[in-house]
Amino acid sequence: MSKRRASLVINLDCKAKRLACLVVDSSKEGFRVRGSFDLRRGQVIELILDEDMPSPERCRVVWVGKAGSKREGQVGCSF
Repeated sequence: MSKRRASLVINLDCKAKRLACLVVDSSKEGFRVRGSFDLRRGQVIELILDEDMPSPERCRVVWVGKAGSKREGQVGCSF
């Protein structure tokens, strides 16, 4: 899969917030996204691919890129 625009839906204080992101790559097990958000390992989020997935796909944050690293601003998630 090539890079695609998407959105992450994050539940913050019982309020859903939709944030723009870019899916960098994906597999059957999950995906890697780039964007401006503050997530933590284990957090449950939903992915909405702008064109193909009208309903959100629920997933869990597996890793978060560290500041100053090559993966800064990226998050890995599993379905």
